[in-house]
Amino acid sequence: MAKFTRKNAWNNNGTFENPDLLWYAKGVQVMQSLPISDPTSWWFYAAIHGQYLKNEITDPRYLYLNWKNIAYISGAAQINKLPPTKLTDLFWDQCQHATWFFLPWHRGYLVALENILRDIIVNKLKGPADWTLPYWNYLKQASQYNIPPAFTTWRLPDNTVNPLFVAERYGQKVDVGNGENEANDLCQWDTIFNEGASVAPLSAGNVTGYFYGGGETGFQHQDGSETGDLEESPHNAVHGAVGGLSNKQQNGLMGVPNTAALDPIFYLHHANIDRMWTAWNQTGKNKNPTDPNWLAGPSANGNSRFAMSLDAKGTPWYYTCEDMLSTIGLKYNGALYSYTYDDLSLVSYNSTRPAQLAVSLMERIINLGVKMPEIGIQMSNKRNSELVGASRGSITLKGSEANTSVKLNTTSWKSVSNSLIEASFSNLPDEVYLELEGVKGGSDANFLSVYVNEKFVKSVSLFGLLGASMKNTAHGGNGLNFKFNITNIVDDMHLKGKINVDSLNVQIKTKHALADDDGITIDRIGVYRVGQ
Repeated sequence: MAKFTRKNAWNNNGTFENPDLLWYAKGVQVMQSLPISDPTSWWFYAAIHGQYLKNEITDPRYLYLNWKNIAYISGAAQINKLPPTKLTDLFWDQCQHATWFFLPWHRGYLVALENILRDIIVNKLKGPADWTLPYWNYLKQASQYNIPPAFTTWRLPDNTVNPLFVAERYGQKVDVGNGENEANDLCQWDTIFNEGASVAPLSAGNVTGYFYGGGETGFQHQDGSETGDLEESPHNAVHGAVGGLSNKQQNGLMGVPNTAALDPIFYLHHANIDRMWTAWNQTGKNKNPTDPNWLAGPSANGNSRFAMSLDAKGTPWYYTCEDMLSTIGLKYNGALYSYTYDDLSLVSYNSTRPAQLAVSLMERIINLGVKMPEIGIQMSNKRNSELVGASRGSITLKGSEANTSVKLNTTSWKSVSNSLIEASFSNLPDEVYLELEGVKGGSDANFLSVYVNEKFVKSVSLFGLLGASMKNTAHGGNGLNFKFNITNIVDDMHLKGKINVDSLNVQIKTKHALADDDGITIDRIGVYRVGQ
């Protein structure tokens, strides 16, 4: 069994002197010469992730995202001649987001595309038999935050049009760090894949709010609120940064799920996400779920099976999460397939656990004034969530920010106060998180930054916002939900004697100012306690 090695796209300075990029471009060029009716064409494969072709947008503000209006899609695609319905029903609009299926689905997607491209490169173009899909590690170092130059030049070395260049890509680099509107790899310090794997509180093994791999859902295309930490950042953040906004405030292709896979940089981005998951398993020695409902995939509950097209006839390859557990010996089309990465470092830009993540549950309790016991922490088998405060109505962002006050329920908030006052190693203090519920709009390439009582909490990408806001989707236009752990802010309030308050001030800012005819609405801001 051959074992392939995926390499960094920035080798040879990210130019076409990197043979992995040159052969990628040539392979993409062949796939793009095929009509969308061919299940091995670039356009068909992009539609597997999602499309605005059969399900067109009708809102006049976003018509530019309908595929018939996208200049990057060449005439060779023949998008007016769609594949048979049996093929589009089976394959199209399958990407998994805001779910614990996010990582295994995309691993299979990359494997399928990589094998189609390798077949073209080897058998049609007489290229190297060991070609693999390169990855773009935008977290590696400052010189690699930018998109590799092979994606920004108009021509290939043979002077033909470069298929990797996308005019509707308005971002050119990724901002990296732990501050506002930045991508990071804090998720790599998580130790728990999904919530059901542990009864631990939010901060234990769960760095940024919803565990590493996402919430336990069924088949979930785009919409949802149970986004895992790796998906939230760097995944979503990079989509927003690379898609960017034009001077007309239009989203770039990478910024919107149903156009993202049209951009060739998409697959290098997802190769890096897959690399990070591999490193989390192998270098970090963290475990994937063993739950049968995850291993079998959505079909365990009667939902759609994961399926990729293998050939021009549309022969399906069906796979499960269990088939995708490891990059070594994964099950592809009835055989074993193996690949690895040339860099499996757990983290890229900061090899030291950031100080703000270093406070363990034990340290937190000691900071609250509790003496170290002679025995270990006694943790309850069940932790309950309760709404303790909410905004009085919906919030609308116009321009670039909004301020609101979240009223706290006196009785419920007293439970939080008492848990901090009475905290001990046998009586764990509550944790508190804030949730933006029903966030709607069309500014997918934008970011929201949240502040509580003038303290910065976190930034999140709005990738997927438009799809989640459209009423003709599976979730009925309910929008996106975002969770923010604000336990450290509440602890600080307690230590400063300010815990008994009537409300919290919440400020929300956007990275890019919103267009005059566009806005972002939030149905409700909720504050929740999680305790025993």
